[in-house]
Amino acid sequence: MKKKFSWLSTPYYFNTSIKFKLKISFFFGLFVFCFLYIFKPFYLSLIDHPIILEYTIGIGIIVFIGTFFMVWVPPMIFKRFFNEDKWTIGRNILLLLVGVLVVGTFLWYFGEMYKEQYNLKKLSLLQYLIYSFLVTCLPLSIYIFYNEKYTRERRQEKIGFIKKYKSSITLEKKQILNDFIKIYSDNKKEYLEFKADDLVYITSQGNYASFFLKKQNSINLKEDILRVTLSKIDTNLKEYPNIIRCHKSYIINSNYIEDIQGNARGYLLKIKHVCFFIPVSRNFSKQSLLIFSR
Repeated sequence: MKKKFSWLSTPYYFNTSIKFKLKISFFFGLFVFCFLYIFKPFYLSLIDHPIILEYTIGIGIIVFIGTFFMVWVPPMIFKRFFNEDKWTIGRNILLLLVGVLVVGTFLWYFGEMYKEQYNLKKLSLLQYLIYSFLVTCLPLSIYIFYNEKYTRERRQEKIGFIKKYKSSITLEKKQILNDFIKIYSDNKKEYLEFKADDLVYITSQGNYASFFLKKQNSINLKEDILRVTLSKIDTNLKEYPNIIRCHKSYIINSNYIEDIQGNARGYLLKIKHVCFFIPVSRNFSKQSLLIFSR
């Protein structure tokens, strides 16, 4: 039982692209139309009328619109729940179940119009929702499982390539950053100055940025906070190739990278002196990731 629940908490890739959402909605609507029109499951086999084509096309269109609504509107309203860095298989399945419930209800009302007009067999809302779950949940659950497995394995292959590349190149010393960096706050009244090589990582805290710096003769990091955006910091640090903005919320010093791992959601960096993994933006290509192996 614990294993099943741990699988539900497995990281899952939540694609925020509008193009992807339109594509998946279109193919889902097309699948439902083709399945219903060709196989005529449940009560559809009893409809001996030319309107079967029109009826199933209407269902396909509603499924397309409803699916796109469910994957587009809720993420804009419930941003914390749909945080892509915390998205899991369990949340994805919950979204699927709620989507089937909402879209199935609209389809039931749509079907009632046809059944009243053509004296077709009527179904209760509960019956219709059960049919909707039977048609959609099994194939989509299988898709979720195999898509997670495929995405995770692809990331592991890329990580293997990166580590192989690392072992094949000539061992080079890490770039020593002796320069002192001075970062000013947004209001220009405060600043933070530190040695470039002492910087381990920077993360955003609302309107503030937290700088984590190495302390002499200690494994603990010193935290300094400054009111400044990561975008401004990133611009000021462009001349330092080892200091990289790897994620919308993190800037790291690649000198401190110990390992790179990955799951279906994305890549993760193990940074020296840091007790958690730092995520890598999905905008990084495989070639861009090679910099982490140096």
